Amino acid sequence: MTYRKQIVALTGAAGVLFGASTALAQGTTTVACNDTTVLPNPVFMAGSSAFEPILSQLAVQIAAKQGVSIIYDPISSCLGVSAVSPPLDNPIPQPLSGTAHYYTVDPTDSTKTVTNSCNLSGNTMASVGISDVAFFSCQGVAKPDNIGEWDGPVQSMLIIVPKANYTTTAISAEQAAAIWGCGSKSGVPNFNNESAIQQRSATSGTQILIARNIGVPESAFKGNPNGSSSAMVTSLLAVPDPQTAIGFVAADFYATRRSTISAVAFRGIGQTKAYYADSDATSTDLKNVRDGHYMIQGPLHFFSPLIAADGGAPAPAPIAKLVLDWITGAVPIDPANPYNYVNTVAVGGDVPQCAMKVKIDKDGGLFSPYHPPVSCTCAFEAAKLVKSATGTCTTHCKSDADCVAVPGTRCQTGYCE
Repeated sequence: MTYRKQIVALTGAAGVLFGASTALAQGTTTVACNDTTVLPNPVFMAGSSAFEPILSQLAVQIAAKQGVSIIYDPISSCLGVSAVSPPLDNPIPQPLSGTAHYYTVDPTDSTKTVTNSCNLSGNTMASVGISDVAFFSCQGVAKPDNIGEWDGPVQSMLIIVPKANYTTTAISAEQAAAIWGCGSKSGVPNFNNESAIQQRSATSGTQILIARNIGVPESAFKGNPNGSSSAMVTSLLAVPDPQTAIGFVAADFYATRRSTISAVAFRGIGQTKAYYADSDATSTDLKNVRDGHYMIQGPLHFFSPLIAADGGAPAPAPIAKLVLDWITGAVPIDPANPYNYVNTVAVGGDVPQCAMKVKIDKDGGLFSPYHPPVSCTCAFEAAKLVKSATGTCTTHCKSDADCVAVPGTRCQTGYCE
């Protein structure tokens, strides 16, 4: 596996997309993924299909402001992990194959991105793998020392039904276990037709997080398999009787599909009440994710091979490290707009780490209180148009000096909080 050692001169690009929706239009252009006249300074990535809507937004911003092209193969979380760290039973690194995606601004609607296809050369290795779940959940072993890991925004996984189903509004972990663990023998009213029950695959991070929270192994799920989040929704909506159809997607994928599907409230193991990811069925504030009431959640995981550096600690390839900093929010994509990352992630349906009040110890694990070094709760709620309590999240600031009039606060991500 070879990696570019230096970043070539970064070229600018027109068409920035800040604060836009995460709807993806589908492009038809097909080019070679390694054609640097079209895709300068390429960084090849692979993994979660659920994260692609937000990644497309970040990719367009990165291309516009930093001149780096993100090329993504949404092959599933665990296959993305394998793309950068082959499993023990197949230790030879495998190149990406077939086609991948790159992203541009939709010329007819600047609030959207276009997903374009490009042809992979057949010897292209991924430098970043993106997974909805931890390394151990994918490969059953600890992450090797030659692979670096970065946490990204927090995703929540939602159990969904067609919009036409007005009767199913909540589900318990035990009911979900019966549906996906027993299929036609579930005993759960309406949900006993295996062709109407939708699943992904054992390599899907969405399925793994659902599995960890209902106690059914991801490889034992019953129902109709789907190769992507898009295929899941298509299959769900094609079921003749919508009262019998059920599936699951990530909240960032759900964000732009609320008109056709509905998320149901989930009562986790040990809970006495079912919670939506949001405050209620119609909100978009992800409040119950942020405070830990909604249990099917976890951070995105970004993985990259570490290479020996001259006189220093092993690190990712330089251009990959830059992209990792941008897509985790560690470094602003646009220094002139340092808080746009929070807005992009919030509008896209995930929660940046700086807006969380809890952390989870492992996939399907326990929550503990979390206080981010710099909070972005107010910026997150502003992006989500959440009406905050009187006297909070109302004072904008550039430094702590601007917060003197608001006792007990300091300037954090543009607000006194």
